[in-house]
Amino acid sequence: MLTSLVTGVLLALSWPARGFPFLAFFAFIPLFWVEDQVFILRREIRGATFFFYCWLSFFLFNVFTTWWILYATVPGMIVAVLLNSLFMAIPWWLMHIGRRTMPGTQGQLSVVFLWLAFEFLHGRWELSWSWLDLGNVFASYPAWVQWYQVTGSPGGSLWILIINLLLFTAISNYFKAAPLHKKAMSGALAALVIFIVPAIYSFRQWIAYDEAAHPVEVVVIQPSKDPYEPVRTQEELEQHIDHMIALADKEITPNTRFVVAPEGANPQGIWMHEAERHHTVQRLRQHLALHPGVTWVLGSFTYRLYAADEEIPATAQPWRDSGRYYDVYNSAIMIEHGRDIQYYHKSKLVPGIERMPYFNALKPLGRLVDRFGGIAGSLGTQEERSVFVTGDDGIRLAPAVCYESIYGDFMAAYLQNGAELLFIITNDGWWRDTPGYRQHLQYARLRAIEMRRSIARSASTGISAFIGQKGEIISQTQWWEADAISTILNKNHTMTFYARTGNYIGKISLFLSILFLLFVISQKHIRRRAVSIRR
Repeated sequence: MLTSLVTGVLLALSWPARGFPFLAFFAFIPLFWVEDQVFILRREIRGATFFFYCWLSFFLFNVFTTWWILYATVPGMIVAVLLNSLFMAIPWWLMHIGRRTMPGTQGQLSVVFLWLAFEFLHGRWELSWSWLDLGNVFASYPAWVQWYQVTGSPGGSLWILIINLLLFTAISNYFKAAPLHKKAMSGALAALVIFIVPAIYSFRQWIAYDEAAHPVEVVVIQPSKDPYEPVRTQEELEQHIDHMIALADKEITPNTRFVVAPEGANPQGIWMHEAERHHTVQRLRQHLALHPGVTWVLGSFTYRLYAADEEIPATAQPWRDSGRYYDVYNSAIMIEHGRDIQYYHKSKLVPGIERMPYFNALKPLGRLVDRFGGIAGSLGTQEERSVFVTGDDGIRLAPAVCYESIYGDFMAAYLQNGAELLFIITNDGWWRDTPGYRQHLQYARLRAIEMRRSIARSASTGISAFIGQKGEIISQTQWWEADAISTILNKNHTMTFYARTGNYIGKISLFLSILFLLFVISQKHIRRRAVSIRR
């Protein structure tokens, strides 16, 4: 049991933003060893015992890396850690069950595609939590993974797992009989080659990659408003908006094209059918009249009131006693001088905070969930990754809201709709001064590499930053300091291979996993029939 915990500790020590990712190449060796010992003693030790060891290992990993969720919700943190540890243990347990079931001496290779299939599926259901996907471990060291433009972060997960497996096999063979020592050397050499070749390619790309010059001047503001202190009065709202405009005015020049403000920059929601009457919109319109070449992109809750004859989605709520319904969105909005407001409604909602997973089926639990600080329904969403398009020059930008930015193939859909720049608006103040906001910033660097898009990131109380197409941080603010920064970012319209295909590694792994599981089930059935015939 203690040996399996070493895996959890090594993974935690490798994790951004202050860990050393090189440790991840060795982190799974202890768990491979534990699995092998349980397999050897399979007549005495049940498969469920190995599942427990795995769960303990991943529990430690989750606690050490995501404990900071407790600042947003203590019950949510407990559930996230317990469930995510459980989900991470399943691929390892399935690999072990497969080894017990299949004929002959089976190796542990199946855990590679089982894990990659898990990451693929985990990013797509309503309990999605891809924060700890293995490929994210290199977020603070973008020079190592410039090849993510081809594979995305799933390629990093594959890299880690293959090297761990090869090293474990080499070590195991070395401590066996002398004839296997040659195999041990071959395995170690293979692991070294698989480590060195992608690393060399990446460092060459890091040096050689040159952004095409398509300059756009952008200002990012960080108002540093405490999310736990709501704006209650009209006077407080006006002060907040004036504060944001004052920050922007310090950096705006005649060439400024965009001002980007964070998630929730407008602290009072906007009814979409009467948006032009809202104080924030009116105040920004006044500012744009003085700077007609500037476009504001910012976050706000928005409300849509449905007409009596409209189809009502499951997320809608009754509007008082009117018999009508409305939806609440966590939105990005774009306001241009002389043009209608454009909206994007966040689609990847945070489980338990913005959406109760499978809330249609779990409505009876709604009151209990509300009592413990969760949400008993869901915010509204939109299906398409729509992009904002400016009127005069037709610049197309992706308005990702907070949590969405950790999903590579989700973000790729923006590029498929023509996005030339990535804007990430977030809050990050919910977690206080913890690793959470630092990890979130670092993950954005991977999206820049995968898409080869420049990023403007506005965080209300985290760290705002500009990120280049190689994942390098061009400039950034300090934690919890009201500030504004500006730079020139280059647009890019070229599609990377990963942006065109999405998580193809996960799709292939899912197919292989299904074949593997069908084969295991068939073998189990054949063995049972053979036993019954002998009887």
